[in-house]
Amino acid sequence: MKILLSGYYGFDNAGDDAVLFAIVQALREMVKDGEITVLSNQPEKTAKEFGVNAVNRWGKKEIFRAVRNCDVLISGGGSLLQDVTSKNGILYYLGIIKLAQMLGKKVMVYAQGIGPIREPRNRKLTAKILNKVRAITVRDFESRTELLEMGVYREVLVAVDPVLGVDTAQIDAALGIELLQKDGTGFRENTPTLMVAARNWQHSEYFFRQIAQSCDAAMEKGWQVIFVPFHYPEDVAAGEKIAALMQQKGAMVLQGNYTPCETMAILKNSDMIMGMRLHSLIMGAALLKPLIGLSYDPKVDSFMHLLRQPDCFAVDSVDAQQLIQAMERLGRQTEKERASWAQNMEIMARQAKAPAEMVAALRK
Repeated sequence: MKILLSGYYGFDNAGDDAVLFAIVQALREMVKDGEITVLSNQPEKTAKEFGVNAVNRWGKKEIFRAVRNCDVLISGGGSLLQDVTSKNGILYYLGIIKLAQMLGKKVMVYAQGIGPIREPRNRKLTAKILNKVRAITVRDFESRTELLEMGVYREVLVAVDPVLGVDTAQIDAALGIELLQKDGTGFRENTPTLMVAARNWQHSEYFFRQIAQSCDAAMEKGWQVIFVPFHYPEDVAAGEKIAALMQQKGAMVLQGNYTPCETMAILKNSDMIMGMRLHSLIMGAALLKPLIGLSYDPKVDSFMHLLRQPDCFAVDSVDAQQLIQAMERLGRQTEKERASWAQNMEIMARQAKAPAEMVAALRK
């Protein structure tokens, strides 16, 4: 079974590459004879890192050949079908789907986060094209609602983000310690550790100050603070800006361009995660870490709502005191609360693999 993956892959984004890692892992479990090819911005790097075939996502001839040769096109995961970051970016992903349909290929939307899609043209086109795919799965109920409201009448199944299905027992915390020490951060084992995944966004100066003040409060209580980049090198700069605003000195800003496994190995050594990057929260959830969400996009709110985690704050209005109180509240979690959290995540890990089972069923 020849499977072609279309997504935001090969852009040095740890979150999207973690999605790819999780989908490939699930497909290899569910589709034993699957031959996987990925459309990538850095095909050679993607092929080496994930052990797949990869082709240039920008090469028209390469794309046509890859689609023509596949049995199934998977669109996803991630947030591909949205027009907030670009009005026309969505057309790329819809175009790949349309090409596959024209060539008579089976198409599946795989655990995507849909929207926001604001342009009337994009909403109409999305509904028209998705009504002709073989299967649609989304990662939250808000995405399903978005599709129904724009006119998608096919069955839309709600799964969860693929990364929640990663077998975290295979994530090596010792590798994370090695990377932390190699990066020259002065990381101290057996010290309470807050890891922060921030990015530049509108009103950065305001919420960067709020994050800095909350990190100061953590360090005053004996915690070490580490800024972890998810999109390289942009997030390194964001971490450095926040660290520079802090009164306490010694906050660590990681400088590496890490693979998904390396990022999760680093996060495994945290005691709490404050995440603006969605996949810092998703990885943290898979690793059963206490989470504080910083929302710049509805997808962050949707995920925290799915987890029934109340500590999610809009970046344009968050106050440092709210973050400090959230850290204190999470620090008082009981054993019963932690056990319930672990049970919920075990259920979600099984749900994360459901789309891969659907891919296997498409051979019929």
